Amino acid sequence: MSRRLTLFSVLVGAAAAIVLAAVLVSSNGSNPTAPRAPSVRDVTSILRGIPQNRLTLGNPKAPVLLVEFADLQCPYCRQFAAESWPDIVARYIRTGKVKMELRLTAILGEDSAKANKAVMAAGLQNRMWDASMRFYDVQGQENSGYVTDRFLRGVLGGVHGLDLSRAMKARTSAAVRDELGAVYSLQRRYAVSSTPTLMIGTDDTDLTPVAPGVVSAEDLAKAINATLLKTV
Repeated sequence: MSRRLTLFSVLVGAAAAIVLAAVLVSSNGSNPTAPRAPSVRDVTSILRGIPQNRLTLGNPKAPVLLVEFADLQCPYCRQFAAESWPDIVARYIRTGKVKMELRLTAILGEDSAKANKAVMAAGLQNRMWDASMRFYDVQGQENSGYVTDRFLRGVLGGVHGLDLSRAMKARTSAAVRDELGAVYSLQRRYAVSSTPTLMIGTDDTDLTPVAPGVVSAEDLAKAINATLLKTV
């Protein structure tokens, strides 16, 4: 009897392990190796008091410009936003040394294009950075069709100080179309084909790549410090 119970326990344990593995894989969507970043819901405190002007975060007179090409569906963009970006904001953007632009691309497809229009519409109210971080926090499986009007209302509705109705209407505005066109032009100019791509310089005409993929706060700080020295 004890031998049967032992065998039964082993079989139950093995079955439980298989079920757990299946759950973990499915929770990462179609890419089981995608990073699972921590929440970025503290974005309000991170951004509080820092000027925003459409896609630009920080003092417009800051000597260094940091540009991020990102896709809102990209899990690695979400990882960068959760792990490295808050430190850079605190050390360099809040202190007026760096200003940062968020250039939203649609490399991953139609859901990205829909998301871009909504987040850029929030940018017309100077809430683009808040909206993008809120999107990352509820990011779904790539190109599963989850980016619906209902989903976007939920994203934008969670942005403090944003007029939701106005933002939803502005998605098809000329201002949003122009900014999307400007992103595409800059993306083509620098041959950006993956996200996140971080570039640094003093303005949009002299950007150089920092490093491919998710850049750590430490490595990004080194690139910023080197660029700051050139501006002295």
